Amino acid sequence: MKQQNSSVTVFPRESIGVQAAAHRLGISVGRVRTLLGQGRIEGAQKLGRRWQIPTRKGMPKIIPGHRGPQGSWYRKQRTQRRL
Repeated sequence: MKQQNSSVTVFPRESIGVQAAAHRLGISVGRVRTLLGQGRIEGAQKLGRRWQIPTRKGMPKIIPGHRGPQGSWYRKQRTQRRL
């Protein structure tokens, strides 16, 4: 359903809750809550006690996380070969 305001056409976004987002993404409800707490679900807003998660093409958009620093263990070369 679209709404028209003067010359601008506005398409209302579908928004879903935490359980529906978990089901659509194939992950646990706890993981969705963790992503929400980290701010990694784009456009999600907390209204009172509930989260409103907007969808694009039926799926919530997750922002990729950052990995920690690369370990240094792989840089060392072995001096002796073990048998």
